[in-house]
Amino acid sequence: MSDDHPVSTDSIHEVAANRDVSTDLLETELAAFQDLANDSPGVESVEDLVYEWRNAFRDDPLVERTSDAYYLAVGERVWRDFAARLDWDAAVREAVQAAHERALEAALGDEVDDERFALVLRR
Repeated sequence: MSDDHPVSTDSIHEVAANRDVSTDLLETELAAFQDLANDSPGVESVEDLVYEWRNAFRDDPLVERTSDAYYLAVGERVWRDFAARLDWDAAVREAVQAAHERALEAALGDEVDDERFALVLRR
């Protein structure tokens, strides 16, 4: 787990090797994603953001919480919103999502259901 985001270096290299995104770009965009989550409009912290999502979404997105991270399963609209605000193209979005999936699987040994997508936030 990086200081800038919750995805391991091994996961970043694995994801980048299978996509048209460099490890440096993926690392940068994972950090940008975490920064945006830390400073999203209307919330003061990642904890506040997770709390808001848990109250706003029909299905509780929290899968697991550790001292280091929140492991979530969110709908497409969350990823669409972050991608738009970070101005990602499809390749970057796919790579960042895949990195989050790998982080959740590595930490929990589990996958999220087919209708939601893994999202991991550093606490």
